[in-house]
Amino acid sequence: METAKGVTLARPKNKLKFDWLVQLLFKPKNTLDLIFAEARPNWQTPLLVLGVVGFIQALIAGPIKKTAIEMGTNLPPDFQWYSPEQQQQFLQAQASQTSPLFLYVFPILGLVIGIFITWFLLRSLLHLSLTLAGSRAKSMLSGNLAAWSVTPLILRSIVRIIAMLATKSQITITGLSGLVTADGGFTAFLYAFLALIDIFVVWQLVLVLIGAQKISNLPRFKAWGVAALAFFILLLLEALPGFIGSQLSGLTMTRMFF
Repeated sequence: METAKGVTLARPKNKLKFDWLVQLLFKPKNTLDLIFAEARPNWQTPLLVLGVVGFIQALIAGPIKKTAIEMGTNLPPDFQWYSPEQQQQFLQAQASQTSPLFLYVFPILGLVIGIFITWFLLRSLLHLSLTLAGSRAKSMLSGNLAAWSVTPLILRSIVRIIAMLATKSQITITGLSGLVTADGGFTAFLYAFLALIDIFVVWQLVLVLIGAQKISNLPRFKAWGVAALAFFILLLLEALPGFIGSQLSGLTMTRMFF
């Protein structure tokens, strides 16, 4: 950009790189090279888009959940075996969850907090594991990788939005959770863990593995191994809120993370 006096000023760089989100889906290696080539934090774009899409998902899920509660279609499978007092307590608890506070405010707050906590955990775990393995990469690169790796999760939220609009029903079974029943104890934790695993999370892991090798300059399999371990620890930590929620309520699984 040139001023009236002929002084050339550099154009400000666009901090939000929305085009990289699409490129990362089709050309992950080349796009990751562009992401890491920037000598500054550029994690804002994917987290912002994930938050916006998640916000839309919460707005769509709210009325569907309210209708399900009012019609009694979300009763637990063994509801008929509850005592009359337990049934009444359950119905009263469900009725209290039809307020905007439970339908929108808490889910959206949980979404925002969960996005940043999960990003921070993955960033920290990646940087720590790669450093212990001998890498000298800056933590900034791990933060950028942790953020841009959520791109498949944005696509997952879009798919869920389309599914809810098409079926007018909630998505109650996620990931591989249908393989087990949350009876309590270890199976309840396994249920929460498997609920996190789907094709989009596997896709995210692939991006993490590719990026870890690029930023660490470690041998391929060594970088992949420590990055996979960091990702596995993240999933274990993500499963804790659902497990704790199931133990406290004894009725339903809850989830904080995205």
